[in-house]
Amino acid sequence: MINNRHRIPLASIYRLVALICTFFAMLSQKSSHAAEYEIYSYHNVPPFITGKNEGLSYDLVRYLNKHGNNKFQFKLNIIPRKRLDTLLEANSDIIVPWVSPEWFGINARSLFLWTEPLLSDGNIYFSRKDNPIDIKEMADLNSLMLGGVLGHRYAAIDKEVAKGNFSRTNAPHERNLIKMLIGERADIAIMAESSARYLVWEGKLDQEIYFSPYKHSAFLRRLLISGYLPQVHLFLDDMILKMNTDPEWFAIKSRYQLPIETN
Repeated sequence: MINNRHRIPLASIYRLVALICTFFAMLSQKSSHAAEYEIYSYHNVPPFITGKNEGLSYDLVRYLNKHGNNKFQFKLNIIPRKRLDTLLEANSDIIVPWVSPEWFGINARSLFLWTEPLLSDGNIYFSRKDNPIDIKEMADLNSLMLGGVLGHRYAAIDKEVAKGNFSRTNAPHERNLIKMLIGERADIAIMAESSARYLVWEGKLDQEIYFSPYKHSAFLRRLLISGYLPQVHLFLDDMILKMNTDPEWFAIKSRYQLPIETN
């Protein structure tokens, strides 16, 4: 004779099975979520930042997240350079966009991982079209008033200024520097080409600003990877190779008046 006193009701078994299935479904869903990585940038000027949640840096993060294959997701943080240096000294697991090894000390190439170039850039001279100036060598700056951005250093220029060969005046921000030049408080100015061309385009100043074909310097902007993120490094390098032939990325760059090529 069967004893029914300890028989588990069928409805309870169904509920238990449903709970177990739900648990494993949630576990599977959680494990399939993309890991999130922190991107820290100290570039808070156009074209990298053009407004709230807008600019090339945000477009880069959105592009990477779109193509992260549900494995990699990135979050952008805009911070001062000093705070970034603190994070790098702690060997934090972070990614830094738009930078070059030369800006982080003599051992930067071995201390951090670096991706392929994202953007070709440089520091360029520009002046007013009613008084266009070409600087082919440092001596061409003699007797001129050079405008720069406060806190930005240019080794060769700073040495000549210290010698008294010419003068330099500084604006607090890139937009102010262009206003300073147009207001004739400087004869010529120097700025990153990416910022200068975007700001001149944004301000519809093509008829007022002359860009010299002779650059002060040229450099390639890359992604710096700090800490231990080897898989992220492989993913980003692979993505950059694809970006260099991707019309979607070309369209993003063109919105900021940037060149298509990276070298």
